Amino acid sequence: MNMKLKKIKLAHQALAFVILGFGVFGLTGLAMAGETVKFKESESSFYSDLFDQNVYSEGVNQLDLGRWGRKLFGKELSSKDVNVFDEVPDSGFFTNRQGREKLSREALEKGYQETSGPDLSKPLEVLAAEQRGIYPRFWVRDARGDEYLLEFDPQGNMELVTGAEIIASRFYYALGYTVPQFTILSIKPGQFQVASQATTWEDTGFKKTLSQKRFEEYLMVLPQNAEGLYRASACKIMKGDYHGTFSFESRRKDDPADLVNHRDRREIRTLGIFAAWLNHYDLRASDTLDMSVEKNGQIEMKHYLTDFNGALGSTQEGPKGPMLGYEYAIDYGETIKSILALGFREKPWQKKWRLAGEKKQTFPAVGYFTNEFFTPADYKTEFPYEAFRLVTRADGFWAAKLLMSFSEEDIRAMVKAGQYREAKDAEVIAKILIERRDMIVRYWLSRVNPLDGFSLSGGKLSFKDLAIDYGMASKEGNVYHVEVMNDGRKGKIAQSEAKTPGIDIRPEWIPAKGETRIIFRVSRASTKTVSPAVTVLLNAAGVQGIRHED
Repeated sequence: MNMKLKKIKLAHQALAFVILGFGVFGLTGLAMAGETVKFKESESSFYSDLFDQNVYSEGVNQLDLGRWGRKLFGKELSSKDVNVFDEVPDSGFFTNRQGREKLSREALEKGYQETSGPDLSKPLEVLAAEQRGIYPRFWVRDARGDEYLLEFDPQGNMELVTGAEIIASRFYYALGYTVPQFTILSIKPGQFQVASQATTWEDTGFKKTLSQKRFEEYLMVLPQNAEGLYRASACKIMKGDYHGTFSFESRRKDDPADLVNHRDRREIRTLGIFAAWLNHYDLRASDTLDMSVEKNGQIEMKHYLTDFNGALGSTQEGPKGPMLGYEYAIDYGETIKSILALGFREKPWQKKWRLAGEKKQTFPAVGYFTNEFFTPADYKTEFPYEAFRLVTRADGFWAAKLLMSFSEEDIRAMVKAGQYREAKDAEVIAKILIERRDMIVRYWLSRVNPLDGFSLSGGKLSFKDLAIDYGMASKEGNVYHVEVMNDGRKGKIAQSEAKTPGIDIRPEWIPAKGETRIIFRVSRASTKTVSPAVTVLLNAAGVQGIRHED
C-alpha cells in the first residue's frame, strides 16, 4: 500500500459517506497507461465494500434466477480456471509454492523478502502519518531509499497486531498468494526524522502538514517494550505502477491475461476457507492491490493481498470482539433470527463469550482466538462475498490438500516469524492453527471423494486415499467402486470393486484412439452413503486428466 493508494482511498471514503446517505452508488476510474497495455484504475474502500456487498450485491443476488435455480436443483457452479488435473495453474493471482514442492522451515519463516527490513544506519525519514482511531501508522523512507508502511501494537497488547500481520503474511505467501514483504522492526524514538514535506491524515480525512510536535504526540500513544523500543510490522512498498484494488467478483476487462470472472476462480473462492483458518475476519477487496510490473519485456498485472492486521486474535485497535467470524458486518439472517426469537436466542458466539467470562484475552499478545464453537461451514468474513459462498466440494478438496501440506512443525515455523518474547504465546497460536487446520480438512474430506495422486504403471492404476493418509478415516472397511466408460462406445464397459487403493487395468479397456473414463466412488464402514465421484481420463500413455465432482 503506498501514498497514492491512501489518498485515493480517503477520497472514496468521503464520497461513499455522501452516497450512502442518498442511497445511490457510483464508481469512477482514472486511466493509466502501460507500455504494452493500458490498465484502468479501480478502487474500493471499507464503505464502498459495505454498500457493494451488504446492500447492492445482496439485493441483486435475490433477483438472480440462475442462482435460485442452482440452489433448487443442487447444481454447483464449477471453478473455471482449473487445469485438466483439477489443479489451479500459476497466474497473477496465485503461484503454486507449498502445494507444488514443500518449502523448507527456513523459507516458511522467512516468507517473501527482498531485504531484511528497513535500513537503520540513518534515521528513518517520516513521509506521512495517519491517525486510525487511537493509533497512528507511518510511511517512512530508509537509508537505501526504500519506503515502508509501519503499523504498531495497541497499548496493553504488545506483539498482538504486529505478530498477526507477520504470521498471516507468511501463511498466505506459502499458500501461493502474492503479498508484499513484511518484517518486524524494533526502533528507538530518536531513529525517526520528520521530512520537511511530511503530511498527516487525521480522523476527519483531511490532509495536514505533519509537524515534529504532532509526530511526537503520535509516538506518545504507542507502547514501548522494556528496552524503550517501539515494535512495528514494516510493509515494504512494492515497485511498479499502481492500478487500484481487484474485485472478488468480476475480472479486469482491460487485462488480456484476466479471462475468468474472479468469483469463478478457485483461488479466490477458497480465500474464504483460508480466512477461516487464519481467523482473518476483515479479509476484503479494499485490502487488495493491483500492480503492473515489467517481466521479460512484457507488462503483466500482479494481484496482491496487502493487509493482515485483522488475522488471528487481532484487530488494529486490540483483541477481536467475540462476534467477529460469526456474523457479517450487516447480517440480515442473524438479525431476522433474533427478531423472531424475541431476544431469547443465545447465538454461538454469545455462548462462547459467556463461558469465557466475557474476557477477550488470556494472553495479551494472542488476543481473542480460540476454536470453541468454531465450525468451518459457518465462518463468516466481514462482508458476504458471493465468491466465498460459491465454493464447491472440489474447491474445498483442493484447499484441504493445501492445508494438510503444512506439517505441525511447518506451522510452528511460520508462527515463529512473529518473534514473540514469550514462547507460550507462539505455542498457543500454533496449537490453535493446527487444531483448526484439522477441523477444516475433516469437514471437507467428509463431503468429497478424497482420492488423489493417480498414476498408471505396469498395468495398474494406483491412487491415494487422502482421508486415510491424513488419519481421518479407518484403513479397514473401505470399498472403492469403479465404473469404466469408453468414449468410443455407449454406456459402461466394465465395473469392479477394490478393497485397497489401486485397480488393475485390462488392455481391452484402453482404446487405440481417444481416452477411457474411469469413475471412482468410495463407501466406508463408518457410513452408509457412497461418496461423490472422481473421474480419471486414461489412455495408453497414462493419466490424462482428473476431475472431482462438485
